[in-house]
Amino acid sequence: MDDHTAYYLLMVKEFFHRFGSVTYRKVPICKHLYYQFLGFINNRWGLKWSNENLSYIQEGIENVRDVDVYGWTDEPYVFDPHPGGTILMRGGIGDIASDFMPKERCFLLSPSQSEVETIKLNRPDLVAHNIEIFYQPIPPAAIHQLNFKIIQTVTEHKNDPVFGSEVFLKWLLEKVPDIIQRFDVVQRLIEEHNVGAVLTASSIHWFGSTLNLLARINRIPSITLQHGIIADSQLLCHTPILATKKSVWGEENSDWFTHYGFPLSRVSVHGSPRFDIIFNKQWAGKEKLCRILNISPDRHIAVYATQPLGGGKIRLMVPTVLNGLTDIENLFVIILLHHSEKSPAVYENLAAGFSNCRVIPFGHISLYDALSGADLFITCFSTAAIEAMLFRVPVITVEPFSTNFSYGEAGASQRAGTSEELQNIATRLFHEQSFRESTIQQYQPFIKHVCIPDGSSSQRLMTEVENLCNQGGVM
Repeated sequence: MDDHTAYYLLMVKEFFHRFGSVTYRKVPICKHLYYQFLGFINNRWGLKWSNENLSYIQEGIENVRDVDVYGWTDEPYVFDPHPGGTILMRGGIGDIASDFMPKERCFLLSPSQSEVETIKLNRPDLVAHNIEIFYQPIPPAAIHQLNFKIIQTVTEHKNDPVFGSEVFLKWLLEKVPDIIQRFDVVQRLIEEHNVGAVLTASSIHWFGSTLNLLARINRIPSITLQHGIIADSQLLCHTPILATKKSVWGEENSDWFTHYGFPLSRVSVHGSPRFDIIFNKQWAGKEKLCRILNISPDRHIAVYATQPLGGGKIRLMVPTVLNGLTDIENLFVIILLHHSEKSPAVYENLAAGFSNCRVIPFGHISLYDALSGADLFITCFSTAAIEAMLFRVPVITVEPFSTNFSYGEAGASQRAGTSEELQNIATRLFHEQSFRESTIQQYQPFIKHVCIPDGSSSQRLMTEVENLCNQGGVM
């Protein structure tokens, strides 16, 4: 484990140890805030300052063992049988997994109206509910009581430069109204809908974290899904699990969790439910995609899937991509925005001088419809690269800066660091059939290694959910 990751792990350990008794609805709020906390301390203090000013960092960072991660961040999960109970699902995964469950047993819940509308567009046969419509006024007494606990605990650590600081206290108190509102609404939904299991897409986003933690307190089983490629550098994106089980794509990922001390019982290999629909639905194809885009059917199409990289990296990445593609004859570029990027303005400004390019906000064209008609796929390190591989589209990863994971280093993509390299690779893909075919073949071992591409992952997942509903126990 590198020093940077060990530093984060030690800080989370300290946060959990010192603030574990500060609870709302019996849930330690530190378990809900830990990932936001990492961002806060990194922006406010950082590794160098902590090494110089925190003795527990200085003394501990060299002695951190990989196997310590489970004991420091997680604990056994106790749950009761809930046969026949409602399956409370994060909408973004429920619209896939519910193909294998009776619709009357599923309650799809989403964190925003935009996600609800996207599900409605892609799956009009399903109903997703925006959690915001269930919000109620926050009780002033609840705010007062939780504020008091936080102030008392920070005061107890007044000699600590982080956990006793005024800036840390202010940060915590600002989170209180959201914590109360979110925990209250999820608890109410659990009670009103006789929830028997919870299914989430992430433990670090506030939405999945709230669902997982309230399920635990109510002794309801839960499963959280692997969202993207798992890398050591993103240890605390994937741990703690918080849920009863982590559903992973392949055996490699299961081994990763056991390496960090997690019991094998807390991990199940199902494949990726989000990929199933690739195999089980008819997508647009080239001709229909060209009609949607209102372009000639003889145009080549490159799909560029963005990521929320931050302003500086976006302003480096986008020109690198567009300058590398603009001179390729008969090529049209679709820039598909990531779901967390709410405004297309920055991309539209960067693409303003390119007539053969269009920026598409999330949900306006399905990624899978786009991939079904694409001749080329480009991204930095998005999981969408795997989805492009499942459509047998040549993949180029543009990597002008270091990333947490590199498809290029894994041998799964053609890799370009500059516009010139991108143009050369893309041109060869359009004009050399043997190069194009070898590019597609080179990622086949990678796909088999990281997932189970058989279209049945959701079915395996929902079988596991039913088993957890019926059995109860400790994991």
